[in-house]
Amino acid sequence: MKSCAQTALQLGFIVLLCGFLAVWQRTNNDWDFIVYTQQWPQASCVDINETRHEKCFLPSNVKTWTIHGIWPSREQNKGPFYCNDSWPFRESAILDLEPQLVSKWPNLIHGEGKTSFWKHEWVKHGTCAALLPDLDSEHKYFAKGLDLNKRFNYMKVLADKNITPSRDTLYKLTDIRNAIEGFTNSYTIIQCIVAKDESKQAIVQVEVCLNKDFTTRDCVNYDNKFMLLPSWDRIPYNPSFEACVDD
Repeated sequence: MKSCAQTALQLGFIVLLCGFLAVWQRTNNDWDFIVYTQQWPQASCVDINETRHEKCFLPSNVKTWTIHGIWPSREQNKGPFYCNDSWPFRESAILDLEPQLVSKWPNLIHGEGKTSFWKHEWVKHGTCAALLPDLDSEHKYFAKGLDLNKRFNYMKVLADKNITPSRDTLYKLTDIRNAIEGFTNSYTIIQCIVAKDESKQAIVQVEVCLNKDFTTRDCVNYDNKFMLLPSWDRIPYNPSFEACVDD
């Protein structure tokens, strides 16, 4: 039976380890691949309104999959995040892109400013992505997001398999996954929101993973990996979507 001293020593070691890992993750900006994430905005609005105690604002010109972000990631754990506190978001750097961004990369949180989501994504992820020459400026980061939105046109990919958005028609997750992964030629992360009675689920987000040359690769399933999420991560841009339940 362990003594109180042994237990205290073990707890102290765990605290020190977590502190070390937190500092390491905060200062180590290396990463291995990119997670490019898009949302189905109507489903995201359900999540915002019903589970996050916020109010969704869906602009009338938003009619297709929208961008969540370009996220540098590691093989072993998520991150890095917030890599350069001295590189703030500047709206002036992307003024020419704004007409596209407001419909392809919109802020859906009512009461938040037009640029608040872009600022969040740039500060949290863009400053880390900037290690890659193709993403080494704010303008390049957001322009690449728009380019990838055209490349990964899930509306067309699914429609080509006779899968279209509907509140009434149900589709098999297998068919949706086969359509998307047949296009990407890689394993993707598909996330859902679930009805309160758990009778059905709706796809809300798709993550496709890319090498540093923007070719597709299999995503990493972090469910069974140790993760240390940063304590400085901020709401409201961190929805807790669940992995879709297989058929």
